Amino acid sequence: MTVGTVSGGTTEGDMRYFGELRTNWQPLAAATAGLSAGLSLSAYTNAAMGPQFLAAFGWSRSDFALTSAITLLTFVFLPIYGRLTDLFGVRRIAVLGVVGLPACWIAYALMSGPIWQYFAINVVLIALGVTTTPAIYSRLVATRFHAARGLALAIAISGPPLLGALGAPALDVINRSYGWRAGCLAIAATIAVVGAVALFLVPGRDGAAPSTAERKAGNDYRAIGGSMVFWILLLAVLLCNLYHSVTTTQLGIMLGDAGAGGHVAVLITVFATAVIVGRFVCGVAVDRLPAQVVAGVAMALPGLGCLLIASPWDGIAVLAVAVCCLGAAWGAEGDVIAYLVARHFSLGIYSTVLSILSAVIGVSSALGAVVLSRMLAATNSFDGFLTLAGTAAFIGGALLLLLRRREVVFTNASGSVTVS
Repeated sequence: MTVGTVSGGTTEGDMRYFGELRTNWQPLAAATAGLSAGLSLSAYTNAAMGPQFLAAFGWSRSDFALTSAITLLTFVFLPIYGRLTDLFGVRRIAVLGVVGLPACWIAYALMSGPIWQYFAINVVLIALGVTTTPAIYSRLVATRFHAARGLALAIAISGPPLLGALGAPALDVINRSYGWRAGCLAIAATIAVVGAVALFLVPGRDGAAPSTAERKAGNDYRAIGGSMVFWILLLAVLLCNLYHSVTTTQLGIMLGDAGAGGHVAVLITVFATAVIVGRFVCGVAVDRLPAQVVAGVAMALPGLGCLLIASPWDGIAVLAVAVCCLGAAWGAEGDVIAYLVARHFSLGIYSTVLSILSAVIGVSSALGAVVLSRMLAATNSFDGFLTLAGTAAFIGGALLLLLRRREVVFTNASGSVTVS
């Protein structure tokens, strides 16, 4: 009898768990499509196009690495867009990126050589593209899913790596057959179509917080700033994402230096596939296991990947394992941070909090890019930076183990309240 009860309870729980996916398929599909055509896709498109730009224009690797510092602008734009999303909903904010990102890739195709053109386009790319990031689109998921929130976030945030895994070989063929400018235009057309589909699928009531007239920014930010959970998350995010610049514009170059040779395109596909696997494993894990433990392990994975690439072992199998660690961390990162924000903060300030943390990811990535550029200029090697970034990731992952209490921060018209 006891076994039957447990079995029945488990079956009922599983039905409710997967039933949320069926009930809320439309907002989930909108978030998945929107993120697939969003700024997160740049990790895969830039990895494929970076070597093309260097070969075409003869830019130095240290100067090209410095362009990743432009992600520092996310700290300026993303918190603003996140706050506006909490107040006015997803569609009104995301449309800026759906229009702006394809325009930026068309602009890449028109570049004539000076690296300042690439810098200028990247500024616009960040300023508009952050409206298509998880801080914006994942609100559609966080406000509608409860039991299967981790899995739903994993599905949505897996859109970019899935498109990256499928598109990287095709993009390589286009670049080889028709040139890199055609590759840029192919990217522009793809993200324009997928982005338009995402806007069409966003439900009429797309996640705007109710009674916006009663919400006061001062109360919200005081509640956020007074939360120890917020500061733990912020410091962990800052430490765990220094490695980002080597998985975006520098991935193909770094792997070539590490001995990948003609296997770079294959390893980029492995990276993208690992992102997908990492997100699903992490998504299911945070729904069923202690979230802080899952988060700590997932966010520390870049440490292992970086140290393996910096090691003297340069066989293709070692590089594949390292790329899998980096990809899995990319996969887990977006899922686990969004999950922890939804778990510890009121959904009324979800995008506000997540946008700040996502902006800190941009700051960390930008700082990493500056350090990488200096190290490349001094040594022409990635190894020193990989050792530094890997160690920081281990420390940041350990910090997340401190999130043991279920502290929930929320605000109302009269002020802020914290429930532990």
